[in-house]
Formats: sequence, structure tokens, C-alpha cells
Amino acid sequence: MDVTKTIADETVDALMAAHTETMAVFNAFGVDTCCGAHRSVRDAASEDGADEIKLIAALRLAISGAS
Repeated sequence: MDVTKTIADETVDALMAAHTETMAVFNAFGVDTCCGAHRSVRDAASEDGADEIKLIAALRLAISGAS
């Protein structure tokens, strides 16, 4: 994952590739991790009806918990 990008700007698939623990978070929030994985986290949250702020907080927690 490019450290100059924020989580919101990273694509779903790039984030899952770098941090496999995020897949469970995306699934819990109803974010499409298959056909929609090419979208940014921001776009995926918006298009899939997930709360972006809560999604990003959960992603950060999953990533920090795996470290």
C-alpha cells in the first residue's frame, strides 16, 4: 500500500492484498470485495451504503491489531 495515500483513497483490492485482515471488515460493512474491489474505499463505501467514517475506523483497527 502506498503510504502517501489515505485509506479512503486506497483501492479495496490493494488494501486487502496488503492487509488480508481487512477482508472481514469489508464483508461486515457490506462492501463488494469481488467485482467492486477496484474502487477506492471512499467510493466503495458510498456506492455500497457503508458509513465511510466507521468503515475507515474499523479498517484502521484491523490493520493495527494485526501488527
